[in-house]
Amino acid sequence: MRNNNETCVQTVRFVFDFYKSKDGQPGEKPFLNKIVGVKNIQPKTVRNLNRFLTARLDRIATMMEILLAAHDNWTITGKRDVIVMETDTFDFKEAIKVLKEHGFTSDEFILRVEYTRKWGFL
Repeated sequence: MRNNNETCVQTVRFVFDFYKSKDGQPGEKPFLNKIVGVKNIQPKTVRNLNRFLTARLDRIATMMEILLAAHDNWTITGKRDVIVMETDTFDFKEAIKVLKEHGFTSDEFILRVEYTRKWGFL
């Protein structure tokens, strides 16, 4: 979107899912399924979940740092299984570009872009 656009506001929302694995499918809960509702859980399974979550949360924190360094006007909210970063003052194309420059891929986050009219009809 053009920076000087007078008709629309672009809202960019990054959703970082705690359980979304880089190599897996969106929303995949690889180790959680081996723990929740399962009897006779082994310590190794708990340690595997720990390793997965530690690596995933570290990647989320790194993506957050990169986005905060690129732009300082974010609203950041923690929810049950996700972190949400939202702004209406930074173009989503620039945000994706800076993440890709640091080796992140689009399967590591959910991006939602919404457009709202400022006034009148389009």
